[in-house]
Amino acid sequence: MEELADSSGDGVLPGADITTSLESKASQRLRQLLAECDPTADFEEHLAVLEKLGRFVVDGPHIPGPDHPSLSRLRVLVEALEKVPSARTRFCGVVRSVLENTRAVKLFGEVGLPNHRGLWSEMTDRIAKRFLPEAPMPHEMWWLVNKIIRTNSDLEWLDEKADPYLHRLVAVTGDAWEPVRRSVIDAITMITTRIAALGMNEAFRTRASANGVATSIRDSPLYHLTRARPEEMPALIASSRRYVEQVKAALEARGVSVEVVYALDSIEHGLTRIEILLPFVDGEDVLEPTYEIRALVTAFGRGLVANRSFRRLMSDNLRLLARKVIERAGRTGEIVVASSRAEYVKTLKSAAGGGVVMAGTLLFRWFVKWWHLAPFFDGLLSSAVFAVSFVALQLLGFTLATKQSSMTAAALAGSIRDTAGPQRLTELVPLITRMARSQFAAAAGNVTAVVVTVTAIDFLCKTVMGHPFLDPTEAETVVRSLDPTSSWTILYAAITGVILWLSSLFAGWFENWVVYRRLPEAIENPKHARFLEREAAGLGGSVALGVLFGMLPPLLKFTGITIEVRHVTLSSGSLAFAISSLGLSHAGMHAFIWAAVGIFVIGLLNFGVSFALALVVAMRARDVPREERRALPLVVFKYFTKHPVEFFVPPKEPT
Repeated sequence: MEELADSSGDGVLPGADITTSLESKASQRLRQLLAECDPTADFEEHLAVLEKLGRFVVDGPHIPGPDHPSLSRLRVLVEALEKVPSARTRFCGVVRSVLENTRAVKLFGEVGLPNHRGLWSEMTDRIAKRFLPEAPMPHEMWWLVNKIIRTNSDLEWLDEKADPYLHRLVAVTGDAWEPVRRSVIDAITMITTRIAALGMNEAFRTRASANGVATSIRDSPLYHLTRARPEEMPALIASSRRYVEQVKAALEARGVSVEVVYALDSIEHGLTRIEILLPFVDGEDVLEPTYEIRALVTAFGRGLVANRSFRRLMSDNLRLLARKVIERAGRTGEIVVASSRAEYVKTLKSAAGGGVVMAGTLLFRWFVKWWHLAPFFDGLLSSAVFAVSFVALQLLGFTLATKQSSMTAAALAGSIRDTAGPQRLTELVPLITRMARSQFAAAAGNVTAVVVTVTAIDFLCKTVMGHPFLDPTEAETVVRSLDPTSSWTILYAAITGVILWLSSLFAGWFENWVVYRRLPEAIENPKHARFLEREAAGLGGSVALGVLFGMLPPLLKFTGITIEVRHVTLSSGSLAFAISSLGLSHAGMHAFIWAAVGIFVIGLLNFGVSFALALVVAMRARDVPREERRALPLVVFKYFTKHPVEFFVPPKEPT
């Protein structure tokens, strides 16, 4: 221990604060670890002591104080190295030995960046690492760091307060970090080569030009990055980001594939990593005590943790999948947002037309049910009825309320991405209110029209055939099935919301597929080409929704799972048939009220579940920060408490 004492011979590290801290358990542990630093020891022993020192900082004995415990332990380590020359010499010798005998290219150039491996390959690899022993790789820097940083909680202390101590830690070790600079240069070379190769793909280059013709490889700033000097890279990185934005802008017009989405994601992450690494390239350049060191440690630290996480793996893959579909899903959503009273009335009329068509759908659905077909054929024919009806709605320009909620969510996510500034959530609330009242208008128009039409059909049936459309037993079954207190209506309505969301994903995928395959351009008739391009999303979503409504219940029933579709418009029509058949007095006011409550709950869940799912996926796909995702509901609720009427009816326009 004498070697750790100050030259004054007082047996403690100088400085009153250090003397006090040495009385703690943490300081005694640090004394022991610094004593274990022996430059003449074997390389394996150097790795072991550095691992212990790293774990001491991130998860060592507690040090009381206002700062994070890890930050306090880092401060004690830095001050000990600065004030005890012998400890500093021993520590620097160990660090130099480890850095000279390990490779850090993978740590800086691969860890935390997207790779080309598929979901299945990556998942099986992580399972193997979780349950099977892993062969040691002592000459890989990432292996040592992986043993030090084990969870995200080991990185929580890395904030602005850590910057001066990290800078002092690097400064106190002098030129021991020189091997790291060589690894940084190699990592930058590897990243620039990788992202340049991704940017050379023809599908990527055609979207980087204004006319859809693939640009020259030598015109790409990504290509020039591979040949640039470090001082030239910041300007080229800015140019590359503009190049990437051109590609993003072209996705709406020319479609997007998984390949393009992966290339975009990899290039964006690669450019960010190069920016993080550039300050460490020049050995003559003195690092400022700012965020550079912290940014690098955070980048590869979080990358190592993510490489072990199944949750992060699924999250990243779902984000890329969502980004592929959502990039085109917002365009349809914008058309159902009513801003003025004139647009509100137009939405009501369009929804009324949709309600009339849904009455016919309900009529044919009952006919199919009365044929008592085998479950598969019943589902197949029901799918055809629903799909034809929804396609008719699309072609006639009518609206089915809940079918649009997923699209409006995608449009909202796009607006969040495009709106800048700290008040952007507050500025988006008016858009949300317009969406809410548009959906309310569509639902009101649907329900009112379907009830009136169904009542007229039943009256005609009584007049012509002498009996109501439904017999009393069927009518009573319908009323009971809509009671939320004595049936599975709430669960079925939520599941229907999920189905509506899935159909919107298919709508976005199908439209993208049509555009990406350039089918409109392949059709000779311009009128037909414009029709396909304009209606692709609606037609794809309509067919998908029809198939899901008709086929999903019988298919799940085959596995022992019973579900039923509970859609607000169809359920309202069924209740109207039942009440018209039984009469309100025979059905009972109590049963009718609960069935009406069930209709309201169905509408709320249809819209709420589909909208929430679409909004969450769209916001994740467009990288809206988690804090803003969580804050949005509260901001909307506060506005609702002050202006509740605006969520249902447009405010009076100024004259």
